Amino acid sequence: MNITVVLPAYNEAGNITPLLTELVRTSEAAAWTLRIIVVDDGSVDGTRAELEGLRARMPALSVVMHPSNLGLARALKTGIAAACRDGCDAAVFMDCDLSHRPSDLPTLVAALQAGADVVLGSRFVPGGRMVGVPAWRAAISRAGNLFGRVVLALPVRDLTTGYRAIRRNVLESIALGEDGFTIQLEAVVKAAAAGFQIAEVPITLGTRRHGESHMRYTFDLLANYFRLLMQCRRWMRDGRTAVPVGQR
Repeated sequence: MNITVVLPAYNEAGNITPLLTELVRTSEAAAWTLRIIVVDDGSVDGTRAELEGLRARMPALSVVMHPSNLGLARALKTGIAAACRDGCDAAVFMDCDLSHRPSDLPTLVAALQAGADVVLGSRFVPGGRMVGVPAWRAAISRAGNLFGRVVLALPVRDLTTGYRAIRRNVLESIALGEDGFTIQLEAVVKAAAAGFQIAEVPITLGTRRHGESHMRYTFDLLANYFRLLMQCRRWMRDGRTAVPVGQR
């Protein structure tokens, strides 16, 4: 398989070099080909300088620059478009802050090779865990995902994980419209409503190594999550989320 890892990055100096180095090392013994696309979402620290140095010695690396910070959803959409243009078989999405382990990547790819269309790196299936994550943040994640699972009647335990692998035909078949963190939930639900096979594999979620977290647990975030859950119920009921590529 041709696997493209899409990395949205904003102010990830100190994280991006060890992450990319470990990704390349992990892929060396694999029976699949790795490419990496970093979407620099308007970083104002040393991220761009690190990427320039890495690009000179990593043939598998491509970098797409946003002139300013447009947010996670826009960075993901840019990365998806680039990965699909490059003709990958599947794209893997993960955070740049070293909270996701490159060593879990082969497990996600193996689930694709076993027939899944979407593979979620789950904190909440047997073997999945969170290490070093503050108890209050872990509690919010558990409660939010349990609530979403009940509301949507979906047999998925980790709807909001950022560590996931998705086949290109899925990415080309669903239209993503969310502009914030809720794009993670939107992608899973639309794939499920369109009839694609979803699998979960255990991962270990750690914490950011360098810099400040970009995630803010605000009232607006929780309100948008609830709003999208209600919309997702309609998508699941109607099953009309697949959009031919030429009509997007």
